[in-house]
Amino acid sequence: MTRKELNLAIFEGTADKVLWQPRLETWIFHHMAKGTLPERYRDLDYLGIYDALRCSVRYAASAGIEVYEDPADIVKTEELHGNYYIETFTTPSGTIRRVDQVVWENGEIVNRRTCQYPVKTPEQLRVVIDITERQQYRANLQAFQEAAERVGHRAEPTIFLSSDGFTELIKHWCGLVDAHYLLHDHRAAVEEYLEACARRDDRMIDAALQLPCRIFNLGDHTTNEFTPPPILKKYCLPRWQRISERLHAHGRFVHTHWDGNSRLLLPYLQESGLDGVEALPPAPMGDMTLEEIKTAVGDKIVCLDLLPAIHFLPHYSMQECLDFAKRVIDMFAPRLILGISDEISQVGQIEKVEAITELVDQVCGLAE
Repeated sequence: MTRKELNLAIFEGTADKVLWQPRLETWIFHHMAKGTLPERYRDLDYLGIYDALRCSVRYAASAGIEVYEDPADIVKTEELHGNYYIETFTTPSGTIRRVDQVVWENGEIVNRRTCQYPVKTPEQLRVVIDITERQQYRANLQAFQEAAERVGHRAEPTIFLSSDGFTELIKHWCGLVDAHYLLHDHRAAVEEYLEACARRDDRMIDAALQLPCRIFNLGDHTTNEFTPPPILKKYCLPRWQRISERLHAHGRFVHTHWDGNSRLLLPYLQESGLDGVEALPPAPMGDMTLEEIKTAVGDKIVCLDLLPAIHFLPHYSMQECLDFAKRVIDMFAPRLILGISDEISQVGQIEKVEAITELVDQVCGLAE
């Protein structure tokens, strides 16, 4: 069985082994850029490194949905002033501005973080609704096929769909605190925005269903802090149920991304309609034990990842890392796509990835 075949079989519920599919992009591209790849990987390209590690790759074939604006009447400007990067968005409803503080290293920008979010009022949110309503999607079958052929036997293609509208409000437009204040003080305006996001979801799924992709991801970033149970029940659950029902009707699978403290949300997984949940960092990284996660997913929902990223740092021993990985396999196989929650960092020890490759091979055999 190839890694591609096993990837799909796990979602179909017909697998008898585990797929080892860590996300290594941050580590690979950092060390490629810095010229610090270990000697054994130095002459390999991105997919060549995955092959040397005998790992599956999750998102290398995420292509085939093109985004465009209609009507194309949004004016966006970008300016860099010293340590500040400023974006402005102008639509028929007005203008909003985001300010990011940038971090320089050797004359290059290596990081940035938002220090002034663009939305605090319903009037400013109206600009975001304009932006959302203008987001349109079309399928590009050739792009999908080229990406899938490039990945080949390594994985079944997985395509990103839209994130949850409320978490996007937090991440991109308001920040955590102001998003919750805006919902409390101007619920009707926020719900109008979420309705626009739902229409955008439908437009994107219309395009997605024109592609032969079987697995889709919702990059929701759902956590206790972002979407506590009252918000999750009112806004997230109906969205997941609606999207799942629509994709299932066409023989597709869909999973969500929960990459922080999510213990309070676990009881709602079974009624979400979702086929899987990605990330779910367990203790000692997150606030969930493996036992709590297993109770939540049962034998129905696929878990993707579950190995805490901090285990790949030097202050955790190789044996601690391997013992935890073996425990995860024993508890969650075969409804398990083993990976690192959320990703291995730039300073993570690739030797531990190599060792888990050997562990998976010993326990159930690696897919080809």
